[in-house]
Amino acid sequence: MPTTPLGLDQARRLAVPDGHIAYYETGRTDPTAPVVVWVHGLPLDSRSWAAQREFFDTRTRNVFLDLRGYGASGELPPDATGVTALYVADLAALIQHLGLTAPLLVGFASAGHVALRFAAQHPHLVGKLAVINGSPKFRRSADWPYGFDEQGIARFVDAAAEGGIEGLTDAVLDPEVVFADVDPARAAELGGWFREMSRTAGVRTLLGFFEDISLDDDRALLPAIEAPTLLMTSTIGQEVPSAVSLYLRTTIAHARLAELPGADHFAFATRPDLVNALLDSFLTS
Repeated sequence: MPTTPLGLDQARRLAVPDGHIAYYETGRTDPTAPVVVWVHGLPLDSRSWAAQREFFDTRTRNVFLDLRGYGASGELPPDATGVTALYVADLAALIQHLGLTAPLLVGFASAGHVALRFAAQHPHLVGKLAVINGSPKFRRSADWPYGFDEQGIARFVDAAAEGGIEGLTDAVLDPEVVFADVDPARAAELGGWFREMSRTAGVRTLLGFFEDISLDDDRALLPAIEAPTLLMTSTIGQEVPSAVSLYLRTTIAHARLAELPGADHFAFATRPDLVNALLDSFLTS
């Protein structure tokens, strides 16, 4: 991690309907610099991109978004439904507010899902798209054998009901499921760091995924994605099987697929050298 990681007190804020979103700007300031917009996944916030910030700050202008409910952003509106649509609208507001032209949009996991929908619905606001372990659909069905079954979703919802944010965080960051690609010391370090972000988000924000976003089915939107797309998939990650990225590769017109061998779900943090090299090559190609 960089010696001076992002802090929540460094966030800038943008008013949006029913609240505000927080964002951070780092890296190059010259007008010729390529722009990258980074969107974290569950249960994290912009601080989780530390290894990417360290690598790209000398190469690009970086904009990090805290999704609503996470990090320094405001809470989800009361009784929020259509959470993905809310996140897409917030991302569009931020890109337009900053006057960004054709940025590279990077989304991880649940935010990879947001990024896919965003690129389909706002093609004029995206130059390139990179998705790390993202999916158009997180629940299994008769025609979609990937992701969570009803019992799997219920495990997280029950963990929240019984143990609050600590119980839900334990379930999301279960050491039997994540960090299988690093040694125990690094797994403990990342686990402690990610747990802090999860606590900041809180139960209602995380349940926004399990009770709302996970109900989305965005497969029909994928052919509308026009941007050159890099799909990165972790070969040992359990949350989003590699077969999902293979499906995306055949459905998105200008997509390329990069498998991350031996990498687990949080590959951007556990295998940052590989992820950063792939993103850098994609950005400059």
